[in-house]
Amino acid sequence: MKISVIIACGGTGSRTGLQYNKLKFDIGGMPIIQKTISAFSRDDISSIILAVNRQDLEWFNELVSSLHNENIKVCLGGLDRQESIFNALQMVEEDTDLVMIHDGARPFVSQKIIDEAIEGAIKRGTAVACIDETDSLRQFSEFGSTPVDRKEYVRVQTPQVFRYDQILKAYKMAKANFGQFTDDASLYQEYIGDVYITRGSPANIKITTKEDIAKFIPQDFFVGVGWDTHELVEGRKLILGGVTIPHTKGLLGHSDADVLTHAIMDALLSASHNKDIGQLFPDTDDRYKGISSILLLKEVVIMIKDQGYTINNVSAVIMAQKPKMASYIPLIQVSLAEAMGIDESKVCVSATTTEKLGLVGHEEAISSNAYVSLYKKEV
Repeated sequence: MKISVIIACGGTGSRTGLQYNKLKFDIGGMPIIQKTISAFSRDDISSIILAVNRQDLEWFNELVSSLHNENIKVCLGGLDRQESIFNALQMVEEDTDLVMIHDGARPFVSQKIIDEAIEGAIKRGTAVACIDETDSLRQFSEFGSTPVDRKEYVRVQTPQVFRYDQILKAYKMAKANFGQFTDDASLYQEYIGDVYITRGSPANIKITTKEDIAKFIPQDFFVGVGWDTHELVEGRKLILGGVTIPHTKGLLGHSDADVLTHAIMDALLSASHNKDIGQLFPDTDDRYKGISSILLLKEVVIMIKDQGYTINNVSAVIMAQKPKMASYIPLIQVSLAEAMGIDESKVCVSATTTEKLGLVGHEEAISSNAYVSLYKKEV
């Protein structure tokens, strides 16, 4: 069994915002395309053909030369992906049995996906890696939209594997008929016949957008710690994490004295190397008298975001002898997550007593400590 691989490499990177071919972008110490090539550098693959655009031809030639693998070849592509694949098919040796066609921007294809695609194509003549659709789907038109059953749909990935003689025939027919298709499977089905589906993986992503690229930009992590204590007194509301909790006493302070939110704010400011809340929002300033601490938290989040920081996670503990906090924790987590503009899963709040010891144990105060981690991407 002789198998060749064609890897589409002609993208310009416009949707990634890179202004150059995204396959040159470094992930894990190597260009994206090199990681993709490595997935197919196997004993059962006889050749790997890269279909590249003219402006990147020299760069790809230099890369291939540095890999010292005579089975890797570079082919000049065309004006679009379809023409590029057609050109690469001309370079495949005539005695080849199967051709695998893969996107250069899918560097995380697993050996299991490749194995199952080859096995499927050996049995049925074709194999197209696909995954189940997990989002709800709607079909739209000029008259509106209607829901469709996602169980009837799959998301198409690569590799897509075909008998060499059949996919070459299909591409020649498409060229003769000026047919345009979004992928090789659609082209094959139009001119030859049905395609067989094998399993892909959600991890087999195609790097396409700015958001995809952002996942691989080096980033620094910062950790911050915050702590606060407020006295419990009668005649005040007890507010924690922006949630009012029924109790005979509340916390004393210049603002609403939300001790939990204060601890989180100080942790965020600590991690981002800023002044603490006592300096930013002093109790001598009447602007902050009785103010919601959630509003101040939002100001802190805006400030650190403007400095380039992103919140990774928040973990905090409320220390109170009374009241019992368990039933309020979910509401508190939602309130804090909304204030910080992050997913609720990134906020963890717990509560404990001090076994009747100290100010907290004697119900004279409530304390809170908080830990946060931030990351800041290199520009």
